[in-house]
Amino acid sequence: MAPETRPASYGTPTGPEAWSRAFGPVTPTARLLLRAGAPEAQWHAARAAGIGGSDVAAILGMDPHRGPLHVWLEKSGRAPQQRDARLERAARRGHALEGLTSEFFAEESGLTVLDSPGTLQHVDHPHWIANPDRLVVAPDHDELGVLECKSRTWRSARIEGWHGDEAPDRPAIQAHWYLTVTGYRFGYLAGLIDDELEWFRLERDDELCALLADAVDRFWHDHVVADVPPKADGSQATVDLLAQLWNARAEAAIEVDPVEAMFLNQRRRELKDKIGVLADELTTVENQMRQLAGSSEIATVGGRPVFTWRQNGQFAHARFRAAEPELAAQYTHMIPAVDADRLAAEHPEIYRTYRARVLRTPSEG
Repeated sequence: MAPETRPASYGTPTGPEAWSRAFGPVTPTARLLLRAGAPEAQWHAARAAGIGGSDVAAILGMDPHRGPLHVWLEKSGRAPQQRDARLERAARRGHALEGLTSEFFAEESGLTVLDSPGTLQHVDHPHWIANPDRLVVAPDHDELGVLECKSRTWRSARIEGWHGDEAPDRPAIQAHWYLTVTGYRFGYLAGLIDDELEWFRLERDDELCALLADAVDRFWHDHVVADVPPKADGSQATVDLLAQLWNARAEAAIEVDPVEAMFLNQRRRELKDKIGVLADELTTVENQMRQLAGSSEIATVGGRPVFTWRQNGQFAHARFRAAEPELAAQYTHMIPAVDADRLAAEHPEIYRTYRARVLRTPSEG
C-alpha cells in the first residue's frame, strides 16, 4: 500500500510537547515558535517577527511579485493595505492543493510525509523563521527533512523552470532556507503542474546556507532593525508598489541630496540614450528579418522554422474604418466609458487621485 501523509506525531501524541519527547528538540537547530493551526492573526504576527522562506526570495530579487522594499514595508508595519485579488486567489489555490501535492509525492516517492509542527525559529538567530509545508522521514527512518509543496499551471511552471534536471531556483532557495533554519540535511521540492507531479531531492549545501544567512542578517540589521528602507529595485512589482505607496501632495516639493539626485539624473539620461540606440538596432535587425520573410509567414532553415512573421497581431481599427466604412458601421457599437474630461472639470480632486504619477526631469518638460 502506498504511504500516506501522516500527522507530525509519528506514532506519539500530537503537539510540540510530544515532538520533544519523541525527537528531542523540534529540529536540530530550531524551536517551535507557533504551533500549526494557530489563529491567523497569531500566524501573521509570528511571520512579521522574522524573515521566512518567501521573504528570502524577495530580498534576493527572485520573486516577480515582491521585492526587498515590499519585505521591509511588511516587517515594519508600513505595507499598504491594498488587496491584489489575483495574488490572493493564487495563494488560496496553492494552500488548497498543498495537501494533495504532498499525498501525490508520498505515493510516488514511497516516503513517509509528516505534517509540519508549525512556525519554526532558529535557536540562535530569532529572526530566522521557517514555515515548511511538510516534513519527510528518511528511508531508514532515522532522519527528517523538509518538503516544500507548490502548485503551478503549465505556463507558470515553464517560466519558472520546473521541467529541467535541476530544481527551479526560487522554490529551491525557499526550501534551502528551511534547511538553514531547521538544521536538517536534506529536503524535497514537489510541484503539482496541472495534473502532473514533478519532484526533486535537495541535499543541504552549507555554503549556500551561509550565503542565505548572511543576506538575511544584513537585510534584517541594516534595514528592519535600523528602520532604513532598502533601495528600490528594478522590478515591475516595485514600480507598482511605489505608485500606490503615497498620495501625492499637489505642487509639494522636497529637498533631496544633491549628489544622489545628480547621479540618478545622469545615470537615467545615459540609460535612456542606450535604450534609444538599442531600440534602433533592434528595429533594424527585425526589419531585415521581415525582408527575408517577404510574403511568407514562416522562415525556415532545412525545413525547420527559425522565425515567423504572422498576420495575427493587434487589429488596426482606424485603418479598417477608413478602408471599409460601411462594414465598420455594422460592427461598431457604443460601450460604457468614463467621461474623464467631465470628471476632471466637476471633481478635480477625485480625478487627480486616480491619475498616474509620471517621472520627468526638467529637460523633458
